[in-house]
Amino acid sequence: MDDQQTWRRRTLLRRAGTGALALATLGGATGTGTAAVTDADSDESGPAARQRPSASPTQWPQFQADAVNSGYTETPGPVEGSVAWQFDTGDPGQSTATPPATGTPFGEPPDDARDNVVSSPAVVDGTVYVGSNAGYLYAIDAVSGEETWTYETGEEVMSSPAVVDGTVYVGSHDGRLHAVGADSGEREWAFEADGPVFASPTYRDGTLYVGTQAGSMYAVDTAGEKVWQRSVADRVDSTAAVVDGTVYVGLWNDDRTGSVVALDAANGEQVQEYPASGEIACSPTVLDGVVYFGDYARTIYAVDTGTAELVWGRQFDGEILASPVVVDGTVYVGGFDGTLWAMNAANGDIEWSYATGDQIFSSPAVTRDAVYVGSADHSLYAIDRETGKELFSVETGRPVLSSPAVTAGAVFVGSSDSRVYAVGDPTGGESVSATPPDATDDSPTGTAPVGGSGETTTGDGPGFGAVGALGALGVGAWHRLRAAGSDGDE
Repeated sequence: MDDQQTWRRRTLLRRAGTGALALATLGGATGTGTAAVTDADSDESGPAARQRPSASPTQWPQFQADAVNSGYTETPGPVEGSVAWQFDTGDPGQSTATPPATGTPFGEPPDDARDNVVSSPAVVDGTVYVGSNAGYLYAIDAVSGEETWTYETGEEVMSSPAVVDGTVYVGSHDGRLHAVGADSGEREWAFEADGPVFASPTYRDGTLYVGTQAGSMYAVDTAGEKVWQRSVADRVDSTAAVVDGTVYVGLWNDDRTGSVVALDAANGEQVQEYPASGEIACSPTVLDGVVYFGDYARTIYAVDTGTAELVWGRQFDGEILASPVVVDGTVYVGGFDGTLWAMNAANGDIEWSYATGDQIFSSPAVTRDAVYVGSADHSLYAIDRETGKELFSVETGRPVLSSPAVTAGAVFVGSSDSRVYAVGDPTGGESVSATPPDATDDSPTGTAPVGGSGETTTGDGPGFGAVGALGALGVGAWHRLRAAGSDGDE
């Protein structure tokens, strides 16, 4: 019991950047019915995906949208911060959607923090699937916000669901991977793992890949049968990225070390390791033969997947729990310093930064025009992708640790105030350009109603704190990390 309580306390503040927080194909295919994920949804070649996948305009079927944790969709999201509905998870079976009072906060959050929504939503065929710390998985109508069904696991659900061919897969603190009928809410099976499952399952080619707080990685087929199991670390908070037959996942060790390992998807054998300076809770993403990830030593890494050579690394003022998103040559990621960063994917140079009012656990969701991210300052932010200027922010009752999911015209996100929010137009109405009227103004813009500075900064000049002082991680330091890691190779 003491161990479980320790897990819960320590993990709540780690999970938002991981697969639990903290979604299942490379291309986010729509399929038919609730067949949100298919196996032939992208054209891959080489050591990693050559093109950035994109979620369907109406689907976001797993954590960060797809099997490579891309966090990207071509569809435009909302550019005005109107709340369509809020769903209160505090009373399972009687939860209802309520429209917010215009221009006012959303009232006092429930007293029971166990209702926190740290899980990140999946959205498939007009239904939002999300878990809560009260031990429930919810299906919510995406348009009305009304509850369709609830499923009880009995322990916290920080994991984010993956929705595949009419089945919802989600991990729980009860140490099980649950399979639930997407339409019925009835259990299909529950797979017993060796520890609490806070990471989110990643689906690829008929198999689910997921890690546990006991340090194992599992491959489980859609019938609930174990394909393989491998002990990889003291705990696995990270949600795996699965690309071209390889599973990439971040590791957390109690001696404050970490790395990303590459495992053979067929048998779990380690094929490569990418060392880091600290523990890894974030989920990696892979694009064009490069794996991107951050660690507790406040560093973002870009590493060649084949050679394990460092492409670049950059250190910041705060730990990195959120997962990076790489789109059109830019890396977007938030950190414990409360800043959302946009960096050149080729060399790590800063393009712009936006300061929120508190730590960022939430992994960003990126559309063709905007970046959406939650902050511990209680707000969801929409930031112009090109300029780094704020489009809007929406205040909730408590920190937003959940990572947003985007479908046509709407963003869905959980909050620690025990609620799920739909922002924008869930009916899929057209969204206008995300460029604000003053986009040509070079002065910082934006407001942060819950304490954020609202400041947008461009370039590597003053205001970048440790980034300007420390710059890129030295290649020599990277080689020392690799040498130290090789001492313990099997």
